[in-house]
Amino acid sequence: MCDGMGGHNAGDIASEMAVLQLGNSWKQSSFEASEIKQAEAWLTEHINEENKRIFDAATVFHDLHGMGTTLVAAVLFEETTLIANIGDSRAYIIEETGLTRVTEDHSFANELKLTGQISEEEAMTHEKRNTLTRSLGVGTTVKIDFFYVSNFNKKFLLLCSDGLSNAVSEQQMSQILIQHSDEQTKADQLINKAIEQEAADNATLCLIHLEADKRMVTEAGSLEGGAADGNR
Repeated sequence: MCDGMGGHNAGDIASEMAVLQLGNSWKQSSFEASEIKQAEAWLTEHINEENKRIFDAATVFHDLHGMGTTLVAAVLFEETTLIANIGDSRAYIIEETGLTRVTEDHSFANELKLTGQISEEEAMTHEKRNTLTRSLGVGTTVKIDFFYVSNFNKKFLLLCSDGLSNAVSEQQMSQILIQHSDEQTKADQLINKAIEQEAADNATLCLIHLEADKRMVTEAGSLEGGAADGNR
């Protein structure tokens, strides 16, 4: 999932470049159950290649100057899920008791929180809470955060743009995810809550069932469904 930045048109282009190029390349790859480290190496190589393409396009074309995109991606293996993250799109794990955030936002406010300079509450309302410190396309290389999550006793994986996480609290997300039974209803209700609470940005999500015999992906968006969101 990608969420573009740098103006509407430029954000659309950056996010679509990343989603389409990485998606097409991924379709040509394959990994065995024991090759999760190889999957991480693949993501590192191909995400950096796409980062360079976006950076070069923004350098050459004046109207695309400053464009970039966040990225959050997941590779599901039988026992473990590999998550890659750049920017402030998030990954959450959902269990019987609620949800747990996996990723850390690469934002100015969150960096201050992590170093103890401001509190969690202050970070949520900080004037630079949406100012990114890391994103795809702003430099020739990009650092990627990787997380390994055990699938044991986990129900769902939620990937979402900041349009959802800024508008809907984690407590509200947890209540919606626990209350509703089927995946599409869960996804639709999350988006409806973001709209109800006047989300300032498009909200996009992917809800992934982690149980091996029930794996499926449900996507939803406030204005446009799918994994690329160019509006910020």
